[in-house]
Amino acid sequence: MSDDHLGDREREFKILDYNRADLAGRYRDATRERQRLQREAAATGDTTRMRDARPMQEFRELGGELQQLAIVRAALSERQLREVMVDFWTNHFNVFVGKGADRFLLPSYIEETIRPRALGRFEDLLIATAQSPAMLFYLDNAQSVAPGSEPPRMRRFEPNRMPRGINENYARELLELHTLGVDGGYTQQDIIEVARIFTGWSIEPPERGSGFVFRDWAHDRGEKHVFGLTFNDDGKDEGIRLLKVLASQHATMHHVSAKLCARFVADDPPDGCIDAAVAAWQKTGGDMRAVLRAIFMSPDFWSAQAVRSKVKTPFEFVVSAVRATGVEPDDTPRLAQLVARLGEPLYQQPAPTGYAETEAHWVNSGALLARMNAAMAIAKDCSSIPANEDHARLVDMIDQQLLAGTMSAHTKSVILEQLTDVTDPVQARALAVGLALGGPDFQKQ
Repeated sequence: MSDDHLGDREREFKILDYNRADLAGRYRDATRERQRLQREAAATGDTTRMRDARPMQEFRELGGELQQLAIVRAALSERQLREVMVDFWTNHFNVFVGKGADRFLLPSYIEETIRPRALGRFEDLLIATAQSPAMLFYLDNAQSVAPGSEPPRMRRFEPNRMPRGINENYARELLELHTLGVDGGYTQQDIIEVARIFTGWSIEPPERGSGFVFRDWAHDRGEKHVFGLTFNDDGKDEGIRLLKVLASQHATMHHVSAKLCARFVADDPPDGCIDAAVAAWQKTGGDMRAVLRAIFMSPDFWSAQAVRSKVKTPFEFVVSAVRATGVEPDDTPRLAQLVARLGEPLYQQPAPTGYAETEAHWVNSGALLARMNAAMAIAKDCSSIPANEDHARLVDMIDQQLLAGTMSAHTKSVILEQLTDVTDPVQARALAVGLALGGPDFQKQ
């Protein structure tokens, strides 16, 4: 299916014109300029130049572009399953854009690591995220070195930027969140051994493009024992071997399959759905197309208990409202800011857990009021439903276009009651569409 329209729209976003090296250089220059202005302000006591110059403004604007690009892609793409999986993996392998260098590393993480592998093999995606500079920086593995190791004398080494010691952050989240799950049967000693395996996995400095680099001098060459396996002085290959082992563990298959079923089926995913996904994973070596097909063909997916049981996240709500109403999203951060006001600012979850998938996290009286206000704002630009003086006919059209005929009798009566004194057909359409989008029926997936 052609995605030419989306391709045309993507070209409007200058964030896609820069590669990681470009952004690294621009970030380095902006950082130096900010430091220079800070020194001048400290020396003179004049803070106005610092305030007026705003050297990091470009990266704040590019961050807003990256968020809006996610909205445009999700709203306009004809390949909807791929966009849903990009959102799923971006959340599963969460990276916080607000942390230092990730302001310029995140775009390549989305474009080069997540998007090309969203429907591929889990093992390939796991290895790609482990080697991603964005992940290495976010979870501090870029600073993880074997105790007592020394860099080659001829290389410039900045001890303040690379503390000498093992950092366990990535190892812990790799096991707890990315693969085995919190109940995956590993121990604190396993975390330490895994951290030792990934010593030396780091990032080149900005002047060399900020790409992945394996620093042999920083690697722990000692023998490691984890999950019944021995790793001994195999350099970078130790980490690759471990990632392949983790991707094939039953606990990983179960943990990730359960998250997929929680995304597509129910907050408390049925065992049958998970079992079907795990079986497909085992049969195909983690081919996500096969795993998803097993979920969608599972009886649990189509059960009365599961159908329309999931509440949309703010991102899903805004995107589905834009798609249903035929609104053409622009290249300003407007819709991304709307998602943020509803509680899910894209790429801005500081915790490695990512955003929650469950109704309990997203539904409360304040959140529902905010969704109604957002719905009214989107409804003003509705183009998918013609204005109609017959209010009953208008509500029927909205029911079919926005909710595929599933609008409840109560919602219909509420909308018709609110339209009683509205005589302008355009105003009536905006009000009716807004009420439908903000009502309880549209909140469900």
